[in-house]
Amino acid sequence: MIKKVGLAVFALGVTLATTFLILNFMVFGKFKLENLNPFGSAGPISKAIEKIELAKEGDNSKLKAKEIVNILLIGIDRRNKSQTGFNTDVMILVSIDTQTKRVLLTSVPRDVWINGNKINALYTVFGEETLVDAFEKITGQDVDGYIRCDFEDFRWIIDAMGGVPIDVERSFTDNTFPNNSDTAVVSVTFTQGKETMPGDRALIFARSRKGNNGEGSDLMRAKRQHLILKGMIEGISQSKSQFWPMDVDSFFGTVTATGKMLTTLELEDIYYLWRFYDERDQYNIESFVIGDDYIYHPGLYPASDYHAWVFIPRDPTWTVLHTDIRNKLDGTFVEEMAPAN
Repeated sequence: MIKKVGLAVFALGVTLATTFLILNFMVFGKFKLENLNPFGSAGPISKAIEKIELAKEGDNSKLKAKEIVNILLIGIDRRNKSQTGFNTDVMILVSIDTQTKRVLLTSVPRDVWINGNKINALYTVFGEETLVDAFEKITGQDVDGYIRCDFEDFRWIIDAMGGVPIDVERSFTDNTFPNNSDTAVVSVTFTQGKETMPGDRALIFARSRKGNNGEGSDLMRAKRQHLILKGMIEGISQSKSQFWPMDVDSFFGTVTATGKMLTTLELEDIYYLWRFYDERDQYNIESFVIGDDYIYHPGLYPASDYHAWVFIPRDPTWTVLHTDIRNKLDGTFVEEMAPAN
């Protein structure tokens, strides 16, 4: 079930906080656990403490049994919370291989045709299950949960971290970027090198797709979105970050508070995922955007059956892509070299 911002999350937080206060008082206060529970370590109070401790460690998370953990990040083009129609223009599958210590960020272009529509329209037209199913068909990976945010959410979390340090790989200018009200265009420029971007600036960096110097495509903006995710690993622990030092309960409650993000992950899943933060330097993070090797544009009607610009798979079963993703996670993928002239 989706854990929507609101009373459910608030009730969960209050319940956990109250339970911890009571248990802490019983265990460490003037009353001793053995005096209250004649059954000793096997009694119900002791079991309750053990269960909560496991939740705090993430041992109750459904993700713990997974060798590869897959979380789908969904960015919607909603300008305000009252907007009901939107597209999922950003879709990134974060795959964590706990054995090989590899993380793969896989982006699927928004114009891929699957499950009877463009992939970026599936969520609104058919529901989140259809979008998840599409990602599983394309990548060959089981999606264990998703996190969804809109423009406002994105700006908020970046600003809450005190901005995000991003390594801009090359300079570019976009002279046709839409302004905040989509009523005109403005010119934006990014310069190669490291820049700590506030929310507004990071959102422009993530959205721009008409820049010069080779940055004018959906593929390139997907790669920039990956740079932002990598920057967030560093950004969350900055001295200016309101999330640092990390309190997982507070973080989960704040991020899923009313009007903010939506997720199918539970609190114990966040505790489990947070374990990886201490090991972050051990992990290799690879950016992967599905492109011409796997998809192509078939043309428009009547040359094809499609009335809109779409991409379809070169291999209808996506088997080659499934194998390549597994090999990337295994660390055995070999990039084919172009023949020498």
